[in-house]
Amino acid sequence: MDKEIKKNFLFAFLAQAISLIVSCATNLILPKVMSVADFSYWQLFIFYSSYIPCLALGLNDGVYLRYGGKELEKLDYIEVKSQYYVGIFFQLILGILTGIILTIFSKTAERRLVIIFVIIYYLFFTLQNYLGYIFQAVNETNIYSKSIIIQRIIFFVFQISLLIFIIRSAFVYIPFYILGVAGAFVYLRVKINPQFHSVTVNWQLGVAESLTSMKIGISLMIANICSMLVLGIGRQIIDMRWGLIAFGKVSFSLTLMNFALTFIMQIGLVLFPALRRLKQNDLKNKYKRFNIRIFYILPLMYLAYIPVQFILKLWLPQYAQSINYLSVVLPICYFDSKMDLIGSTFFKVLNKQVTLLRVNLITIAVSAILCGLTAYVFNNMNALILSLVVAIAFRSILADYVLSHFIGIRITMLDFLDIIMAVLFIEVNYYCNVWIAFLLLLFTYVLRVIWMKISNYEMDLGKI
Repeated sequence: MDKEIKKNFLFAFLAQAISLIVSCATNLILPKVMSVADFSYWQLFIFYSSYIPCLALGLNDGVYLRYGGKELEKLDYIEVKSQYYVGIFFQLILGILTGIILTIFSKTAERRLVIIFVIIYYLFFTLQNYLGYIFQAVNETNIYSKSIIIQRIIFFVFQISLLIFIIRSAFVYIPFYILGVAGAFVYLRVKINPQFHSVTVNWQLGVAESLTSMKIGISLMIANICSMLVLGIGRQIIDMRWGLIAFGKVSFSLTLMNFALTFIMQIGLVLFPALRRLKQNDLKNKYKRFNIRIFYILPLMYLAYIPVQFILKLWLPQYAQSINYLSVVLPICYFDSKMDLIGSTFFKVLNKQVTLLRVNLITIAVSAILCGLTAYVFNNMNALILSLVVAIAFRSILADYVLSHFIGIRITMLDFLDIIMAVLFIEVNYYCNVWIAFLLLLFTYVLRVIWMKISNYEMDLGKI
């Protein structure tokens, strides 16, 4: 199993390295050549496309949970293929109906065009996502990672070509982004073909199994959607309250943050099928080790921000305000990364999707209340952004508290020190110049490491 995990991590790392390169080209070069309005439409497409997969009604998530930890050759491919084609049928209908409704209520031609592209994207993405989840569930994550590599390279090649010809319209880039997803789908369909080719579709079985998968996966799907809504509510309020340009600038800072988050999420997907096979005591040890490693590694992003923001402001002076927002939202990246890698992963491993959903629903309520107050009572966008940080940190701490009861390891002190580090990061970047801020953060990080080494906290975790 260790060999399989290493292989999966290798391809996951390669896929995310390529994704990082493409993301850099997209999010650092496109805003350089596009107008702020055009890049905001690009951000709007990415924003909507992250929510539209909920039309699968939990089918893909249920398949992922049902088959997680199984071996590829032991799957019942009549079930798998039948669910696949049932999913194609009902998602095609739902996608078209949703597209028609959203297009009717869109205020401008540009927004209607964004909606049309989102629906086309969805039809390819959901098919790719189903097959990708099958390979991830059976610990063949390297195949899924290769599909991501294909997707990124296709878009990257066309993106570079468009940049060479100085194409500035977001609506020219979006179709090639969709083409990349279609390429990934074709690759996965070819890889699954040997198993699919030998079986026939049983529509009656497909409907029954699809309903079972949706029943199992709907809570995880809603939990994932709710997880995105914690930030999504704030972004939507910004769009409604302060307009598209403000939405684009805040979204840009969140996009920069997503560089790290995408990689962290991929690690979680690799870990899930492997952790599913562990016994309770081994799972407890893994939970302990992951928390300690994150305690050491994740704060380095705070140190990296100082030189990175200096370079970004030189490269994109028109987005200086967005880069300043990054000094507030970066703790979101910290707590979201921790949640994706440990919280969500272990909730799924323990089959506690409903508990994960409850945690996310509580956090959505917190986010909605804070964002509503800061936008419509205080009319302060900076306070709204800060409220998003509070909501994400609250979710991470709440998840840690709940998981501690399931696994038997409390990490309250680690959470407390994470909060101190996040508050310090925001404060020193607001009140100090960049280099004093860097030195203060470096000093604090060193104190964290020294405390961990001399306090025997690692040993205490094992005794709880």
